[in-house]
This record gives sequence, C-alpha cells and structure tokens, in this order.
Amino acid sequence: MVTAPIPAGAMVALATPVNADGSLDPKGLDRLLGHVVAGGVAGISPCGSTGEGARLTADQRLRVARQVLEQAPGLPVIPGVAATSLRDSHNELALLGELGATAGLVAPPSYFPSTDAETEDLYVRLADESPIPLVLYNIPAFTKAPVRPGVVGRLMHHPNIIGIKDSSRDLEYLQSVISATAEAKLTGKFRIYTGTDTMLVASALAGADGTIAASANLVPHLGVQIIELVSTDLPQALALQRELAVIVAACRKGSPPAGWKAALSLAGICGRTLVPPARGLSENEVEELRRNLQQTMVFAPELRGPR
Repeated sequence: MVTAPIPAGAMVALATPVNADGSLDPKGLDRLLGHVVAGGVAGISPCGSTGEGARLTADQRLRVARQVLEQAPGLPVIPGVAATSLRDSHNELALLGELGATAGLVAPPSYFPSTDAETEDLYVRLADESPIPLVLYNIPAFTKAPVRPGVVGRLMHHPNIIGIKDSSRDLEYLQSVISATAEAKLTGKFRIYTGTDTMLVASALAGADGTIAASANLVPHLGVQIIELVSTDLPQALALQRELAVIVAACRKGSPPAGWKAALSLAGICGRTLVPPARGLSENEVEELRRNLQQTMVFAPELRGPR
C-alpha cells in the first residue's frame, strides 16, 4: 500500500518572524519553533499564508525552510511555494528537494483568473518534474482561483500529488473533496487538511485527516488535543473547539496574519511586524487583543508586553 509521507493530525501553518526593517528574524523563528514543537504538532508548514510566503522573496522562503528543517529534525516540513510562474515554481521545488523538504504546499497563481483546466495543468506540470510531492492549497479568498472538487479528484491519481489543504471555510466544499478522493484516502495515499481553525471538529467528523492551522503558532496544544479527542471524547473535543474559537475571533484582526503575530509578541515569542508593505496592528488594537486573550485564560500567564 502506498501511503503519503505526511501524517494525520494537527500541523502548524508557521508564522514568519521578521525584524522592524522586514528582514528575517532567525532568533524569533528559533523561539517559535521551540514553542510549536513543545506543543506537540505533527508537522510544520512554513511560508504559507500565515507565513506570508507570497510577501517573501524566494531566497527568504528557502532560508526559512532551511532553518525549520535544521531545528525540527524528524518532523514533516511542507513549505509554501508562491506559484507566480511555472519556471520559478519548478526551481523553488527543486531547491526545497535539495534541502530535504517533505512536500511543497502550492496554491494556484492569484493574479490572472484560471480555468479548471489551467489549474489542473499547472499542478500536473509541476508534479511531473518536482523532486518532492505536492500538497494542493485551496484558499480562494486569497487566490480567487478555487481548486474545485472535480479537479482534486483527478489530481489525486498523480503519484506525486499527496494531499490538499482547504482554507475555504466551506464545509460543503470539504465534504465534496472528501467524496471525490475517497479511493485514495482509503489507501492513505491522499491526505485532506482543513486550514480553518474554527472547523477542526466538523472537518474531522466529515473525514478530514487533520489541520494545518494558524492557531497552532500560539496554542499548538489545543489543535493537537482537539484532533486527538474527536474519536475518543467528542464532548471534550467540542469544549476545546469552543475555547479555540474565542482565541481565533480575538486574533482575526488587521491584515492577515497581523492578529496572530501580535498575539505571539504578547507571548514574548517574536515581534509583531508583518512583512512589508503590510502593516501590523495599532497600539490600541494590540491592547484590545491583550484584554481579549487574558479573558480566555489560555495564554494569560505568559502575556507580557509587546516586543
């Protein structure tokens, strides 16, 4: 039986710590990696949406991926690839392969509209040459190019396409993808993850394999516990999901992922600066976030001043 080299469970959509001038912050990344690994995540996905991959240069994305691979040995690492051109995407996947990445998370290009045939052709052409497997990324709010269930159902047959992350916040879409890929899921060859932190229980009950979640930067243990408890203690999983939903609502502020970065700064893990030209939260917004997070009592003991 062919199985995907990526696990079921809760992975982190890793944020990218940067300095005030927008340069990478390796020390902040080191602290963040220590925090999420200690929280029990099953894998790490740097340079996706929460990691501001599309705002980073290709060199910066590769530097982040290298540090993650060096500091989290043994964990699957699925870096985001900003597929703005076919050639650049081929090159980046080749370099990630040399670094030892487990797979590449690839969303459709976001500037020009794409037909289903063009989206499918993009993934086939990338997968045909990539030294590492691909994970499809459906995030139509950002790309304006949904990866439709029928396309996913055809792409699952490609030997170098092993899963999908769905951040559509659309449970009907997710259920359609699960149905379209039922054959590959039965063999364990194709994994389905939700990127919607408020839908972990619903997605798992529908048949998803886990999550690649922004919230795992701040409270990695919650997503890990929710996914583990769905099959053993559903009432407790639902209670933790409600707890997580409050945190997610508090952190959904500003230009993504401004709220999550501000929360990480309050926790003393890394700075709250976004990759330019994006702007972080205002001082008033940060103080409001601090009050909201303190009310949850989940992270209150570690809330310090903003970095």
